[in-house]
Amino acid sequence: MLFDGRIISGITVFVAVARAESYGRAAEQIGLSRSGVGKAIGRLEERTGMRLFDRTSRHLKLTDEGRALLEEVTPLLAELGRIATPSQPDKVKGRIRITTDGAFGPYLLIPLLPRFLVEYPNVKVDVLVRDRVDNLLAEGVDLALRFGEPEARDLNKQLLLQSRVVTCASAAYIARHGTPAAPHDVLSGHTCVRMFDDTTGRPHLWHFVNAAGEQHVVAPDCGLTLNDAPTLVAAALSGFGIVRLLDVVASEHLRTGRLVEVLPEWNHLQWPGYLYTPAQAHQSHAIEAFKDFIRRRGEECEGTVAWSSST
Repeated sequence: MLFDGRIISGITVFVAVARAESYGRAAEQIGLSRSGVGKAIGRLEERTGMRLFDRTSRHLKLTDEGRALLEEVTPLLAELGRIATPSQPDKVKGRIRITTDGAFGPYLLIPLLPRFLVEYPNVKVDVLVRDRVDNLLAEGVDLALRFGEPEARDLNKQLLLQSRVVTCASAAYIARHGTPAAPHDVLSGHTCVRMFDDTTGRPHLWHFVNAAGEQHVVAPDCGLTLNDAPTLVAAALSGFGIVRLLDVVASEHLRTGRLVEVLPEWNHLQWPGYLYTPAQAHQSHAIEAFKDFIRRRGEECEGTVAWSSST
């Protein structure tokens, strides 16, 4: 019996809707109208004899049959996509939704995007700056780029780079208050600004590590606590106090002298940056192209930024 090829197109629409949990978001991603998506799902349900979604006026949720189908077809579509991947960048089309944090986004992702969009002119990118890695599938997000060790349930995680944590302050602050000689000196006689830990909701502890691997952990009493890297930079540049920044964030300000590194012998802590993708999601040509681009960029930058060579 010949296979009904229309089921393949219907399954493609089904996977997009399952990922986005929305006809509207799925329609935007795959280039159909909202009504076209609804009709495609209806035809697929009719041909397969399955009820794939529970629908209400506000919610769209996979049924047990739909969830089982998604688990079955996702790896098959991924393999078909690999076989049929366009060989020329200008043939790759689609929209990518990326979530990132306030350090990775402005200082690493955004500077790379112009080059990516020139290389892949028919790909469009949406960037969402968020504190957390949430349910990417439910939010219609294709991948996440961020620093730290957030929870990664139902996500594939790849290490991209390591960034050194640098303790620093403005030259004006150093002129007024002097330079701490040891990690515990920041606990008295100095003003410090810390970042919130997105996982715990509490300020990050300051982990100082020297070249020999010795560690000191301190928790300065801070009058100001922030949750955003650019705002932390602004606080440091204003002379508010001592901060800890990733070297990818601080490097330009250190080079120009606007910020001064303090306790350099204790600034050997490395902070990881990861790429996350939904474990069950079909990876489109555009997504695979972006992941490959990020890997290649990492290889080019290795030695300048501590990019991982294992991805």
